[in-house]
Amino acid sequence: MHIDQVEGLGEFLELEVVLGPEQSDIEGKRIAAQLLSEFGIQDDQLIGEAYVDLLARHGDYSRA
Repeated sequence: MHIDQVEGLGEFLELEVVLGPEQSDIEGKRIAAQLLSEFGIQDDQLIGEAYVDLLARHGDYSRA
């Protein structure tokens, strides 16, 4: 888990689930969903883009 503050965009929580060799993608998704629920993060709050892409889309190329 990472907490990032990106100038021009705001603050973000990055969640990464690392699976063991015996764990499936389905189990990883279940773990991620459980953590999101525990933190009260809704689906509409999720962002699937890199910060550099968000900055470029917002026209702030100087920080990308």
